[in-house]
Amino acid sequence: MKHVLQLQRFTKHWKLILQLALGVLSILLAVFFIKQERTELVQVKTVLLQAKPFWLISGSLLVLLFIVVQGWMYQYSFKAIQKQIPFKVGMLLYLKRNFISVFIPAGTLTNLLFFNKAIEEKQGIEKSYIYYASTLFSICSVISSILVALPAIVLLFLEGGLKEDMVFGILGLTIIFGFLVYIVISIIKKGFVFRQIEKKAPEFSRILNDLQQQSINKIQLLKVLLFSCVIEVIGIAHLYIAMGALGLAPSLMVAIIGYALVLIILLSSPFLRGIGAIELALTYALTLFNYSAVSALSVVFLFRFFEFWSVMILGFFAILLKKDGLFMQLLAPILLLFLGIVNILSALTPALVYRLRLLKDFIPYDVIEVSNSTVLVVGIILLIAAVTLIKGYKNAYYLALFLSVISLIGHLFKGIDYEEAILASITIVVLLYQRKTYYIKSIPLQNLKWENGLILMASVLFYGIVGFYILDVRHFKMDFTLSESIEETIKAFVLINNDLKPVTGFGRYFLVSINLLGVSSLLYFFWSVFKRFQHASESDASEIEIAKQMVEEFGNSPMDYFKTYPDKQFYFFKNNDGFVSYKTTKSYAVVLENPVLKDISSEVIQEKIKEFESAMLFKNLNAVYYRIPELSLEAYETLGKKKLLLGEDAFVNLESFTLEGGDAKPLRNAINKLKKNGFIFKLNSAPQTDGFLQQLAYVSDSWLKDMERSELCFSQGVFDESELKKQTILTIENNDGRIIAFLNIIESSIDGQVNFDLMRKTGDAPSGAMDFLFVEMMQHYKNLNYKTINLGMVPLSGIEKPDNITEQALKLAYEKVKQFGHYKSLRFFKEKFNPYWIKVYAVYDTDLDLINLTRVLGKVMKPK
Repeated sequence: MKHVLQLQRFTKHWKLILQLALGVLSILLAVFFIKQERTELVQVKTVLLQAKPFWLISGSLLVLLFIVVQGWMYQYSFKAIQKQIPFKVGMLLYLKRNFISVFIPAGTLTNLLFFNKAIEEKQGIEKSYIYYASTLFSICSVISSILVALPAIVLLFLEGGLKEDMVFGILGLTIIFGFLVYIVISIIKKGFVFRQIEKKAPEFSRILNDLQQQSINKIQLLKVLLFSCVIEVIGIAHLYIAMGALGLAPSLMVAIIGYALVLIILLSSPFLRGIGAIELALTYALTLFNYSAVSALSVVFLFRFFEFWSVMILGFFAILLKKDGLFMQLLAPILLLFLGIVNILSALTPALVYRLRLLKDFIPYDVIEVSNSTVLVVGIILLIAAVTLIKGYKNAYYLALFLSVISLIGHLFKGIDYEEAILASITIVVLLYQRKTYYIKSIPLQNLKWENGLILMASVLFYGIVGFYILDVRHFKMDFTLSESIEETIKAFVLINNDLKPVTGFGRYFLVSINLLGVSSLLYFFWSVFKRFQHASESDASEIEIAKQMVEEFGNSPMDYFKTYPDKQFYFFKNNDGFVSYKTTKSYAVVLENPVLKDISSEVIQEKIKEFESAMLFKNLNAVYYRIPELSLEAYETLGKKKLLLGEDAFVNLESFTLEGGDAKPLRNAINKLKKNGFIFKLNSAPQTDGFLQQLAYVSDSWLKDMERSELCFSQGVFDESELKKQTILTIENNDGRIIAFLNIIESSIDGQVNFDLMRKTGDAPSGAMDFLFVEMMQHYKNLNYKTINLGMVPLSGIEKPDNITEQALKLAYEKVKQFGHYKSLRFFKEKFNPYWIKVYAVYDTDLDLINLTRVLGKVMKPK
């Protein structure tokens, strides 16, 4: 039986195994080929370095045209099914899918499953239509390949180029083409192939079936096919150009036949897009047309750069370089930091003599000296700007852009250092591309700490020591040792270096820079130590009362009680028609759920969020939103925000809640057992006595110790006797009157809904004590005609189909990681009461916000 199951498992996955095996074989062929042609490969480098610029530029321009036409193909594929996407979206979709197709089995056919979410959300096109358009794109690609490859074989036959050792290969390729044509016809006519697809992949067969029923604009589809044929012509041109670039006599016939061979391998290659196999086969084919092995190999490498590697590289950057992506947010500060280091090292090391001699013919020496000094000072400031830029401050952005431009000019004027100037240019381009990322008004000086002063002083000392050590001898007429560099830096740092006499202007600038930076860092350090920071205080009593009145008038959420908790700050809208409840950290305002509003329409929520965020930007704070219910997401997504599923809120319908029936038998048995053992349920109305609160405190402390937890707040309350004294407390007590479990009923702004906060029990409470407490609570409020009860959130619950890598990681943690097992236990406990679930999310702007989210929530949840 075991062997049968293994055989079935193998049969089920044989296609994937075969695809992977062929992919590995392709790599092995490449390795074998490289090993066999080692001598020729050494010569290839020499040949490629001698490639003619005109042909290389022509090939590169065709690469750009290649990508543009692919973008049009996608655009018109959507037009064929009466849908619209921008050209840029189509082009980026191609680049991303082309990149990912290299790493997935049957890449060209399966890549239509990737990168659909952005089109769904931003273009409003359903996933099934995206599949339709993508399938049309793939079909046209295959048809155009056949239209080019088959005539190429006929051409080879007519030219008499079918040599004896090529006949079997061409015959095999013809069979492959015939088989592909048969598959297409069989699918269209719902023949044998279509029936097999129905059995093996019913979901894909439904897509094909719907596709045939879908109304297709044939004119637009014809344009897609035409564009696809243009792609094949570009491929032929690339092979032709590769020959010409290397000084060979280019042959159109050889280019057509060689490219046809590439197409056949691509169509039959299931994995890694023919890497290895194409290089091997195409090189061999070119040698049959009397090209030497070195020439053939050189042509193939250049052709593959045009057709494969350049497009792969662009696809890689298309995936990474999203304006709001984490990579791009970190790229600009990293480039800035690197540029600062390069500036300092470049200024401290001598310029190349021949460049300096050329520069002196056009620019006075004083200008060169000033440029060198400027680059040095700018480099130091760039290091600081890089740190502040990552926070998203607008003035840090303008400073970074200005310094990068100065660096670019300075490097050119101090020694024609075009290498450093290129780095500065790249930094400028990235900053301009990312300009909308930096929107926080200014650097909050009140948040700077004395630790930053220590870091600044250490940086200045490091700069001085390294500078003296590598400085050219001519500036001070001496070669500093490491110990002398340390000594002179410390003297310059505290302004006692009168004995050190610089000879050149740059030496003077360098010494003054250490003086100024040293004094500035010392002053900043002492200022930050003694300065009293103006932290945002907790809301005063009058604001809390105003907020409570608004909750009473406008409230509509189970979270409203916690929005007026004493740990919150409030932003009241200009029209006094609501407020936002939030807490702050150094860089973030963390908002608890939706604003409390008179009008809760999506449009009004968007308007109020913009007003609130404008006020927070004035305070240099980013806004993130915690526990946003699923029904409210549209308002935030319309504003371009991102979401992360946090978990699910459980609600019990009290009208349908019952202990009757077989499903409730475990609950009945647990409750009856406790009742027989003398445990009773009590409802304790407010106000509570001090003695009673002391008993609750013992239960609470026991629960925190047993669970190894500390109090958390923000979206829940803490054990606060002043609050509990005013609330109804439900308890389970033993026959001696000792409390073993309790929960407190809190105010609810929703009519007919019960809401509670703390649920705690002693470490020695019997099994089923909380079941007993919850059932009695539900029956009590059901008898009072309440409609629902909120059981609270289960973190990480509900991530069934993760939307991104983060959610995939959270889902894995929820299901597999032992430390998160208590969340599954909590879900199991609440499932006993047959609740319905509502998903709740964190909402944020950028991937960097997501990285900071855990740390930020940890801070706001700590009670003061």
